Amino acid sequence: MNEITPVSDAATNAAPVKAAPALPDAQTVTAVKHWTDKLFSFRVSRPASLRFRSGEFVMIGLMGEVNEKTGKQKPLLRAYSIASPSWDEEMEFYSIKVEDGPLTSRLQHIKVGDEIILRPKPVGTLVHDALIPGKRIWFFATGTGFAPFASLLREPQTL
Repeated sequence: MNEITPVSDAATNAAPVKAAPALPDAQTVTAVKHWTDKLFSFRVSRPASLRFRSGEFVMIGLMGEVNEKTGKQKPLLRAYSIASPSWDEEMEFYSIKVEDGPLTSRLQHIKVGDEIILRPKPVGTLVHDALIPGKRIWFFATGTGFAPFASLLREPQTL
């Protein structure tokens, strides 16, 4: 037996539920590794349309705090070198931990499944066609300075 129940006026006049604003250019965190108390790396999903050359960088970040006066939220973005090679299906980044840093103080706490902002416009000049051939590579780098070299070293054309 089927029963038909009328819809009450209260249900039809209810205010629509507001969804949380979507994170712009969101990518999902797939791995996080804390190497030391000052250095960590993380991997994120890669947009199917994003093409880059090993050695380039992109803008990544999180949403900033809500402005008390305007009630608006702006993205907090920084340039991060891509550590993964151009053929990788995910994107890898290294970051130092800055205790009072506007972005890294929060970014260092990301977990698998979280979302970050990844602007899909790679740029940079530390790429193969801009490098001069040589017999030795000498470089000194910090945690974040190593990322473009990590990307280049994993490319088949780097011999």
